[in-house]
Order: sequence, then C-alpha cells, then structure tokens
Amino acid sequence: MPLFTLERLLAASGGRVVRGSPDPALRFTGGAFDSRLIEGGEVFFALRDQRDGHDFVADALRRGARAAVVERIGPDLPDDALLIQVASALHALRGVAESIRDDQPIPAVAITGSVGKTTTKEATAAALGARYRVLCTLASHNNEIGVPLTFLRQEPSHEVAVIELGFYVPGEIADLSKLVRQRVGIVTTIPEIPVHFARTPDVDAIVRGKAELVEALPADGVALLNADDPRVRGMASRTNARVLLYGESADAMVRATNVRDLGLRGIRFTVEAAGRRAEAHFPLPGRHLLASALAALGAAVALDVPLDEAAVGLATLERPAHRMSVRRAADLVVIDDSYNSSPAAVHAALAVLRGVPGRRVAVLGDMLELGSLSIGAHEAVGVDVAKSVDALVAVGELAGTIAAAAERNGLRDVHRAADGGEALVRLRQLLRPGDTVLVKGSRALALDKLADELVRSEART
Repeated sequence: MPLFTLERLLAASGGRVVRGSPDPALRFTGGAFDSRLIEGGEVFFALRDQRDGHDFVADALRRGARAAVVERIGPDLPDDALLIQVASALHALRGVAESIRDDQPIPAVAITGSVGKTTTKEATAAALGARYRVLCTLASHNNEIGVPLTFLRQEPSHEVAVIELGFYVPGEIADLSKLVRQRVGIVTTIPEIPVHFARTPDVDAIVRGKAELVEALPADGVALLNADDPRVRGMASRTNARVLLYGESADAMVRATNVRDLGLRGIRFTVEAAGRRAEAHFPLPGRHLLASALAALGAAVALDVPLDEAAVGLATLERPAHRMSVRRAADLVVIDDSYNSSPAAVHAALAVLRGVPGRRVAVLGDMLELGSLSIGAHEAVGVDVAKSVDALVAVGELAGTIAAAAERNGLRDVHRAADGGEALVRLRQLLRPGDTVLVKGSRALALDKLADELVRSEART
C-alpha cells in the first residue's frame, strides 16, 4: 500500500530531484537502506553505514525501488532513474519519519534493556493486537536507521506503535525518543554481564543509557519497570511518569503467580493487574521469558486493553525467528535461539534444554563483545553445559573455552568446530533420532544458517 508521496519526501528531506521525472503525486510503500530487502515501491536511502549505500543504488532500482535518496550521483545508473539529492541521507530519512509522525500521531510503546527487547516487543504487539492495529519494529531494527524506517511503514489504519530502542552511545535513546514520543516505556533487564559489554564496559553507564527511555516519558505516561531486576527497579526515581512494576515480587503491580513451566510449549501463569486477574499462556519456552509476557500485558492494560483480552492476544504470539523458536523436522527437535548470544541468555536457554526429555545436544558459539569478562563468562557457560547436555559442539575460538570447561567438569562428548559449516558436518555424524538440539551463538557466527539447514536436511530425510 502506498504510504507517502514524493512531495512529502522532498519537503521533509530538503532534497531536490536531480534525475528523472518529478511527479509530486508519486507514492512510496516505505523506505529501505539494504537493496537486498527491496520488495518494490520503496524509496532507497543511500546511507553510509557498514558499507556505502551509494554502491548499491543501481541494485536497489533494479529490484524495484521507485527512487533513491543520494548525497552524490554515481556511475552506471539508468537515465530515467528518479534521484533525490540531499546533504545527508541519514538526516533525510529522519526528516521524513518526523513528518509522518507529526501528521499521524499515535500512542507508542518503547522498549529497551540489555536482554529480552525483541521478545518483549513481539509479545507487546501480540497483547495490544487483541484490540488495536499495531505498527511494530521489524526484526531488531532499533537504531538511528531502523527506528525512522519503522515510521515510514506507518499506515492511516495503525492505532498504536511498538518500538524497540537499542543503546550504543550515551544520548542515543534520548534522541530516538524525540521521534518515538513514547507514552509507555518498558525496560526489560540489565544483567551483571550485559550484551556488548566491551563497547560500554561499565554497567552503571549502561543503566544510565537505558534510563533515557523512561526519562523521556511525559508526566501522564507509564514506565513499566522489571520489579525483579534491582538495576531496572532503581530507574523509578528517574522518571516523572507513573511507575508500574512488573514481575513476581510481592509489590509488583503487574504480577505473576501460579507459574507453570510447560517445557517447549511455553509457560502458563495467573496475572494480576489493575485490580483484575486472568489466566495467561506464553507460547515461547523458558521461565526467564515470564518477564517479557508480564511487560506486554502491563503495556496493554496501560493502553486500555482489558486484561483478559490482552492475555488472549499474548497467546497468539508467533515465535520470533531464531529466538527460542522450537522447530521440528523428522526425528529432530531444534531449539533455535541463534539470533544472538550473551551469558544470561545462554544460561537461560540451557535451563530450558535441561528440562527436555531424551538426549540433549548444544551447539554454542562465541559470545562476542564481552571485553575483559569474556574468559570468565565462557568458562561459566562451560560449567553449566556439563550439567545440562549429553553432547556439545563448540563453534569458534572463544567457544573453545566453553568446551574446555565442560570437559573439566565431566562432559565427555565434546566437539570443536571453527565455523557453522564445520559444526554442521560434526552434527550430522553425532545426531541420533529423537535428539533435541539447542543452537545459540553471537550474530557474527551466523548460526541461524546452521539451524535452518538442520531443519531442512531433517525434513528431506
């Protein structure tokens, strides 16, 4: 569905058409910065990110982009290509997003934390979806590029937005909050060893960065804080908004009781909020995900969704790709948690694997960006592995520390692989019918491809 016009794009970006026929009524279906993701009808922003987007303008146009926003005109472009030249493609993207946000203001829920952001985002969208049409961040597009692109997908029928916000440098969440304008803010958890510790090797600095989200809330907004995480609970003093604690603590305003672990079928629990009580089912496995479910229900209640309706919506959650996704094929069960990795997340995933009957195999890759805490964190995972699995395939150089620690603690069936391809070869020799396999590692190792191939190959068998 076409969402915004060339006229809006030019006015909001300050750009000018330097090639092609400028039809002000031309409409776009959204924005993109990766030419491989073009579906047709988008405007392509030639951003200078890890690579220079100007090198991919021709590819984007060939794949169906209707125009490209560029800072310079490159060679080998079609004569009829519609090119809009700007001083900064990134600023142009932000300008268009702000223009759409100004014209179509809807309530927004913003979510941050060191662990659990994306799962909480998906859960919140499901709970709110019981009553509203939800605009939601795709995948983990939570930075200065991904957040504006989300608003370029906003349609007139959207009634609420659910936006994930990442933290990389101080002030980033505060700046993105000016665009998102959240009325509800959720902070998930900040463990002792957060993700990307090497980038920000100070837990207090990470807390301050994440707290920018609740500091930006209006006085009539709602801050949903994890009652069971002392660092997150402590953010209550940093916001002028109404604070709702969620968790299992006795003083939590959105509280879970009677929690039942259903193994790979998820968790059931009783939730109490706003003077009401409901039975809820969260379909993702792992008791550690209870916090995500409660935060989602709290956000729904804060935006006037009845608790019982929100619980029904929560149960409809589709498993996010490569995040505690239980995938079955032939005689194999794959717990695909391969999107990324951190110490807290690995220990939680191993706890799920421990509860599975039958033979358990873990494929664990490096946990990157942990800085000075890396060796100790990998050794601790190895100790946990020894009491959780029957066999281990460790992928990558750092994961060798996991393997060595597991062996020292009594695990005999230990294998090492340099990359996902070698790990797949070892798994094909190792696996037996009825096995359950956990796949988890940092994003750079691309173990999601290994998980996909495991499921495909088993299906073929």
